[in-house]
Amino acid sequence: MWHNGLIYKLIQFKIPNYLIVILINYLRNRTFRVKLNHTLSNIESIKARIPQGSMLNRLLYTIYTSDFRKTNRIMNGFFADDTAILSQDSTINYVIHTLQKGLNNIEKWCTLWRVAINTDKAHADMFRKGTSRKELKTLSFFDEDLT
Repeated sequence: MWHNGLIYKLIQFKIPNYLIVILINYLRNRTFRVKLNHTLSNIESIKARIPQGSMLNRLLYTIYTSDFRKTNRIMNGFFADDTAILSQDSTINYVIHTLQKGLNNIEKWCTLWRVAINTDKAHADMFRKGTSRKELKTLSFFDEDLT
């Protein structure tokens, strides 16, 4: 979660200033370093993410993703840092078209709000009645075809 983006959204939600200042102090000036074998890296600043195990994580994540675009044809599902989009229709081509539009919207939103996506974990699952010999169009996400 990009800290400046979160602060902007807190302001948009009209969260009282004193609470925003508390959250800014909670998020800012955090650092990390990595130890590999016996070697320590330099200390670096954390400009994104919320401390793991924080009781605020769910609330802040909900606020951060609250402007995630909703449509009548796609249902969004969020759990922790996982996201699923679902669509259904009587024609498979319409479902694929709808889902591709949804994936394109997710790309735009993630780029705007600086959300990094691990595309290696992204995939598409299709459930349908019957069978078809027809080749289905592949969905793509951040210029990668989904399995």
